[in-house]
Amino acid sequence: MSAIVTGRSAPILAAVVCAVFANALAAGDDKQGQSYDVSAWAIRASKSNNEVSLKLKPIVKDLKKRFNYTGFKLERKKQGKTSEGKALSIDLTAGFKAKVTPLERKGSRVKLKIEVTKREGKQDKPLLNTTVGLDRGKFHLQGGWKIDSKSADVLIIAVSAR
Repeated sequence: MSAIVTGRSAPILAAVVCAVFANALAAGDDKQGQSYDVSAWAIRASKSNNEVSLKLKPIVKDLKKRFNYTGFKLERKKQGKTSEGKALSIDLTAGFKAKVTPLERKGSRVKLKIEVTKREGKQDKPLLNTTVGLDRGKFHLQGGWKIDSKSADVLIIAVSAR
């Protein structure tokens, strides 16, 4: 059984149907449209000095608490925008690469997937593949990977998202 609407109610019904349809599309697209500001810092940790890059001052207490090193140098810093489920790729230093993928935002918390690899020959060797939850804007520290055979310095990455 079908009904044909005519007269003055036809435009009103059409407007209501369009509004409901547009609302449904927007609701379904909401997660994909969420934008995230992601930051990733490549930090060289050393025991041969106790110099700390000025830009690392906000997280130096956490670095010293988590890692047994005295010097911390900011090697590279990358910030970018990405959307939920889309990775932000970062060349860190000395053949190390990272991918940071925002997975979810709930209240003041963000869930991120972090992957770190190191180029060895023609292949990228996986070093880390983890999912972390953190407060928006706070840094998650991960690392301790030896940068090269010439020194005892290691790589630490600091990752945050909003």
